[in-house]
Amino acid sequence: MSIHPLWGQLIGVLTLASMLAFIGIWVWVWNRRHHDKYAALARLPMEDEENQP
Repeated sequence: MSIHPLWGQLIGVLTLASMLAFIGIWVWVWNRRHHDKYAALARLPMEDEENQP
């Protein structure tokens, strides 16, 4: 039983698309514009404890 050569191309394209998506998300998350928002979200659990009776 042999695998059609098109499967190798398809898997290569899917691997490349996944890698580009990962790199794109990584760049977006580490963008300096988002630093203040992530810092506020990081402090959120500590601020929640202060508001409890």
